[in-house]
Amino acid sequence: MDREASLLYITLMARRMHFVILGILALALASCAEKQPEETDSVVLYYSEKAETRRVAALLAEKTDSALFDIAGKQALPDLLAYRYYFIGASIVDHNIALPMQTFLSNTDFFDGIVIPFWTGADSNADYSELFEKLIYRPRMIRAGGGFTEVSFFNMKAVGEQVDTLLAALAAEIEVLQGAGERAEAVMKAFAAAYPDRLGEAVLYDGDWTVEMDGERYYYAQGKLLSETEVKQAADFRSQSIYHYAAEFSDDEAESNIWKAAAEELFWRRSIFTGRTGRGYSRSNSGAVRSNFYEKLLQCETRAEAFAHQKAITFFGSAVTVHEQTVAPLARIEQRINELEKEDEEISAWKKSLDSIGAWNWRNIAGSNSRSFHSYGTAIDLLMKAQPGKETYWLWTQQKGIDFRAVPEEDKLNPPHSVVGIFENEGFIWGGKWAVYDTMHFEYHPELIYLSFNSLL
Repeated sequence: MDREASLLYITLMARRMHFVILGILALALASCAEKQPEETDSVVLYYSEKAETRRVAALLAEKTDSALFDIAGKQALPDLLAYRYYFIGASIVDHNIALPMQTFLSNTDFFDGIVIPFWTGADSNADYSELFEKLIYRPRMIRAGGGFTEVSFFNMKAVGEQVDTLLAALAAEIEVLQGAGERAEAVMKAFAAAYPDRLGEAVLYDGDWTVEMDGERYYYAQGKLLSETEVKQAADFRSQSIYHYAAEFSDDEAESNIWKAAAEELFWRRSIFTGRTGRGYSRSNSGAVRSNFYEKLLQCETRAEAFAHQKAITFFGSAVTVHEQTVAPLARIEQRINELEKEDEEISAWKKSLDSIGAWNWRNIAGSNSRSFHSYGTAIDLLMKAQPGKETYWLWTQQKGIDFRAVPEEDKLNPPHSVVGIFENEGFIWGGKWAVYDTMHFEYHPELIYLSFNSLL
């Protein structure tokens, strides 16, 4: 064969290989995209700006039998609560995660899942795990992920070997986590410690961590907190909103944003992360409901039952109705704040600025079909008098035509940090640390305080 014929043969074979690989990847993408959440507990989420990210994502999905979704808006994202493991892929541009993926991660709560990042880019030999970690609301992020360089149609075998290495490291780390009981043990022990009068000791039973309440056993059930009967229909329930609550304030706005926990019905589930009109989430199981674990715990399954467990008290001079479990903590909070007021002008000014105080109110969360914790009397609002240029509640801000996400901390009508700390010491979380902020709102969740400040994880 002469030289020209040889070159022609090589060119034709290269083109043929190009189309063969394209076909294989297309089949892999189609196969993964069609996979339904109930068929797998893992998903690969990626932003498709760079072809190499798309290729690695498809290969990962194929090797792990995962669902595959592009956040760029070409597919409607499923209910993320349907998954346990999240492979997050992004291209690195100027030493940063591509902006659409940054936005997506900052505004998404992965609840009880495990996140494994991977990235592509010209400088992807560096470790970018910390970039992901700062953006993720996570109960846990595994740093077994890694970078992929020189990803092209012609070196997918080498890329596949890199993927195998990543998965081996991931498997080893997950084995360690499972041996330690993962998050289930910490969550159930936090509940048992927070509500000793209602819950028995957290014990490992029938392969899951459980607690007993009113003679019935409740299972962790991947964060769904289900009774023995409900566990048999676990797919009909969605996970509870059990998250790590921010331990401290931070002067670094970016650092502070890492820990802002979202409300149970996240505003972000209804948001469009890529700015493409008409594209957003679609639930894989639109009929999934939250179990009534909290209602049973607080004995507030109906309005009448909830009212039976309310007590009328006076709090900072206002008559309010609260759940009986919060009476003693609120009394200690009032006493401590009154003591500090004598030597702290900021606290004194805050008390004088209070416009109204409200607690028990049988209603749903605004814009949601989920019951507010005001319905149980475990939430209390301490509304300050309005101040020009200061924002109190994300929805009120949004109704003014202001993007609430862009409001800096100094423009929010916050109580003094010391007041927040006093509430937290008595088992209350503060809504000002939520992404969908509510600076007047305090909510009795000793289990979240215990999980966050005394967690086993």
